[in-house]
Amino acid sequence: MRKLIVLVMAVLLVLSAMACGASDEDLQAEYDRGYAAGDAAAKTTTVAVAVGEWSVTVTPPVFNAGVVEITAANGGPADAHEVVIFRTTLPVADMMEIAIANAEERGFLPEEGVPGVEFIGEIEEFEVGASSSGVFDLSPGRYVFLCNIVSADEIGADGHPEAHLLEGMHAEVFVVG
Repeated sequence: MRKLIVLVMAVLLVLSAMACGASDEDLQAEYDRGYAAGDAAAKTTTVAVAVGEWSVTVTPPVFNAGVVEITAANGGPADAHEVVIFRTTLPVADMMEIAIANAEERGFLPEEGVPGVEFIGEIEEFEVGASSSGVFDLSPGRYVFLCNIVSADEIGADGHPEAHLLEGMHAEVFVVG
């Protein structure tokens, strides 16, 4: 009976957090509390993301909507990376063109103000050999996971700063209802 009460309370907390437009940090905190009680793990989808020069691989690339724990590992060999999550209707090629045309920082896909692209959240930059994770509430749709780092101190053959997205660091993901 105690487990049932804890489960109901964890579900109510998560639902109230989601209804209030909870941030990723709020979702992470609710997940951690539920996980500590042993209840949230059964309701959470786990997704692995491998990043490195110059790829993003998501396993599995199709999963169910809801609370998703994403764990990203940086296989390097040289650069720190991040995982930025966008829900979008645009092809990746169009997203890359928008990043190229970004007058403020060529190669960076803006997190706001791009029609057809919704910024969901991110796993902040982490070093080679490290892993980092985050918990996100994902609704059904098409997503692109990408590294949005632009290294101003590394100039490519084209004369522009190295932009990880433009180097190929993106993966399409489908979240189903």
